[in-house]
Amino acid sequence: MQLELRHAAEQNAKRYRENLSYLRGYEAAATAGRPLPAKYVEKAGWVWAVERVRADLKAKDPEKERFFARLYHLDGPCPGTPGRGCEITKLSLELCVTPSTLYKWRELILADLLMAAVQAGVLRPF
Repeated sequence: MQLELRHAAEQNAKRYRENLSYLRGYEAAATAGRPLPAKYVEKAGWVWAVERVRADLKAKDPEKERFFARLYHLDGPCPGTPGRGCEITKLSLELCVTPSTLYKWRELILADLLMAAVQAGVLRPF
């Protein structure tokens, strides 16, 4: 996976809650029939991608879904910076999973997020 694409996926996972707030601000404009800015469409695509990956993980492996939500603070604010190494160590103790396994899970989740972003049309790798 190219580093730039992985970085884009991780940044947008971290910004999930911020993007949701932005989208809610434009709900009135969407119902009034006014055109939405391109930034809205991009953020909506990333929100859809995160929610799609989260739903897939919840159906297949709820433990990975919990890890994804906790690592990137998808449900609410948590102290600390999302995605940092110390977070992985704390989560490994809480989830009773080795840190190396969590790093592998993170890479698999980011790969799934990239695929969902391509499906949503917000990311064009080629």
